[in-house]
Amino acid sequence: MNTAADTVFQPLLAADPGAPMITHYDIAAPSRIELSVTSTANWAAKIAGLLRDEAGVMPGDVVVCDLPAHWLTAGVLLGAWWAGAQVRTGEADDVVVVITTADRLDRHPTDVETLLMTTDPMGRPLAAAGVDVPPGVTDLAEACRIHPDQFIPSGGGDLALDGAPLADLADPALDARVLVPGSDRGDVVSVLARIFASGGTAVLVSGEGSDDDDNAAVTDVAATEKTTHTV
Repeated sequence: MNTAADTVFQPLLAADPGAPMITHYDIAAPSRIELSVTSTANWAAKIAGLLRDEAGVMPGDVVVCDLPAHWLTAGVLLGAWWAGAQVRTGEADDVVVVITTADRLDRHPTDVETLLMTTDPMGRPLAAAGVDVPPGVTDLAEACRIHPDQFIPSGGGDLALDGAPLADLADPALDARVLVPGSDRGDVVSVLARIFASGGTAVLVSGEGSDDDDNAAVTDVAATEKTTHTV
């Protein structure tokens, strides 16, 4: 049985494994990080291995992902799907693992296995980026590095995101190079899920303000990346 991640990755890897899958611009930093299909799959495989082999995630389990616009968010989403998990974007009584960031940690229960995702532009582990990791919480970027770049799933769940199967997330308009602006939007996990379910790739833009210079910068990103759709 294919997982949601297999369904996403297989046609992209067959078409062009070196093509960009997730690109993240932070206008405020400024920074630009791009991962190819292969590199995204490598990160997802490492995270899937961490979730299954260390956090004990089984096919059908619920993983809450409360994450911002960042290139690693794509790896987390796809890694959870590869482990066979259903991703939830809100609270869930049946949650097995929470994946979030240090500034969102207090939103979540303390008695659930919790992984903290780095928001460092280069993906450095939290300690290396100067962020304290509380006791009992796992630094995702540090812990996943020991896991292989390839992943053989144990099985897939029926649901992909917030109670919906992968097929229900697909939108023909998102089978494209999609621009996702908005540094403070809370739905980036859902948006990425819809894009990937549709066969598209994503360009995230964060750190932009409301002034004319930042608006122009987003317009420049759209032109540079040749995006054909905006969410």
